[in-house]
Amino acid sequence: MRNLKLLTAMGVIALAVTAVPARASATFQGLTFTFTQTDANSLTFRIQGTPSGDWTGVNYLASFALKDLGLDFTSATGTANGPGATNLLGLNSQLSASNVDCSDSSGGKNVICFDITPDVALGSLPINFLYTIDFSQNLNIGSLGPHLQIAFSQVQNGPKVGSLYSQNVTLTGTPPTGTPSSSASNLPEPAALSLLGLAFLGVGYRLRRQRI
Repeated sequence: MRNLKLLTAMGVIALAVTAVPARASATFQGLTFTFTQTDANSLTFRIQGTPSGDWTGVNYLASFALKDLGLDFTSATGTANGPGATNLLGLNSQLSASNVDCSDSSGGKNVICFDITPDVALGSLPINFLYTIDFSQNLNIGSLGPHLQIAFSQVQNGPKVGSLYSQNVTLTGTPPTGTPSSSASNLPEPAALSLLGLAFLGVGYRLRRQRI
């Protein structure tokens, strides 16, 4: 009975550990961008706040692109669901100062871009948009975290307004001076946590076998 209790306790600990998601967030011009990796091949992207700075008065979200996810998007795919996006298939392209609709192919194979068409209205402020993005392959986000590009417009399907945000949302450390602030919980990635959980279960099972 004692060994069974030990095994059960270790199993509970393992499940609790593996449930902790990897998370990162960054704040720029009144908006906070938060990524949470919910499983091996999915993440959520939340946009919260009231646009300020040279984003003051923007009315629409036009598009966003992600890099540095550890995937080759010439073969991998990603699908986004959220405001203005229903099973929106990402394109292997990126945004730039002059190309805000996923039309810049210079980003290479590691970038995926979601062109929201038509641009989605921000509505009443502060906004709270949540996108769920599912990928065809497992993510392998590096220590620099995902790189986000995002563009807003004043008129639906019109030109970009204000800055084109283009930064890594880091998982650890502090950003260099002069860049948008970013912070994150310093958590192991879900795959590592799963291995730790399995190790707990294995140790508990071995102890039980030895004492039977």
